[in-house]
This record gives sequence, structure tokens and C-alpha cells, in this order.
Amino acid sequence: MATYSADYLKRLLAAVERFEEVFERWMETQVESDHVQSRGQFPTVWTKDGQDEAVVRTREFDVAEAAGAAARAVAVTGAKIAVAGIGVLDPIENWSLMSAPKALFAPQEIRTTAARVRGRLSMMLSEAEEAAESATPGFVPSELHEVIWTAAAAHWTTHQYRVAVREASEALTVHWKNAWAATT
Repeated sequence: MATYSADYLKRLLAAVERFEEVFERWMETQVESDHVQSRGQFPTVWTKDGQDEAVVRTREFDVAEAAGAAARAVAVTGAKIAVAGIGVLDPIENWSLMSAPKALFAPQEIRTTAARVRGRLSMMLSEAEEAAESATPGFVPSELHEVIWTAAAAHWTTHQYRVAVREASEALTVHWKNAWAATT
């Protein structure tokens, strides 16, 4: 399984939360149904009577934009739904299919998927943060003793690591010999 940085997972989590927010705002303009009530032949959502079409359309575009960002989270978490005769689909990316005849999804399935994705991302985020905290600290050669780094720097920065180590060891040997000679 791929590992993702905590930063990336936080951005995905924020995208899913944004999707949920704008989806619910759009749902305020819709009549909500399910597959049983629509008998599988009709949409599971349709615009409520008396709604301003411009408002509905603006909210619809907001959901589409948020779904574009949140769909990556579904791929990362694997929270897709198998639809008989169609295959495996991402409900967040395909949220608009609720408005189509023979709707593939109902609003509750979209909400459930978003919640499942949020839960998985939260766990992945905790794991990523824990891994980052327990990781071995990085090696920063410039924090070595001045004698070592001065001798090794030119080679280290050009990725000639063996030469850098050899030069550093020779410089340390010379440094200790000079220090020993100075005390005797």
C-alpha cells in the first residue's frame, strides 16, 4: 500500500469535508428519495418546487468542483461502490448521477461514502503522523565538526560520498596528529 505524507492526507481530508458541506447545501434545494421510492427507474433527487434555478445551478457547480478535489480521496482510500451491471464507481465523483433516470446512487450513499472516506483518511493521517514522529532523524552533514565538514563538504555536495568520507577521515587524522604534537 502506498504511503502518503500527513500534509497530503490533511489536504484530502479538507477536500472531502468541503464536498460534504457544499453537497448538503445543494441538497437543501432538492427533494431526496432513495432507490425503493424511485422504484429504480427515476432519479433519487430532483429540484424542489419554487427554487431559484440560478441558485440551484450555482450550488450544483460548487458540488461539482468540490467533487473533483475530493475524488482523489476516494482513490486513495479505496472507498468505491460496486454497481450491478455497471462496475465499480466512485460515488463522490459520480454524485450527479442521482439526478438521472435510473439513478445509480441515492443521497445517503453519497453521504455514507464521504463519511467512510473521512474515517479512512483520519486513520491514515494518524498513522502518517505517528510514522513521521518515530522516524530516525535525518543526517545533516553540515552539523558535523568543523574539521570533518570542511574536508568533506566539496565532495559531499557533489555526491562523491566515498571521497568525502576519505577526505574527512584524513583531515581528522591530521588534526589529531597536530593536536598530539602540540601537547608533547
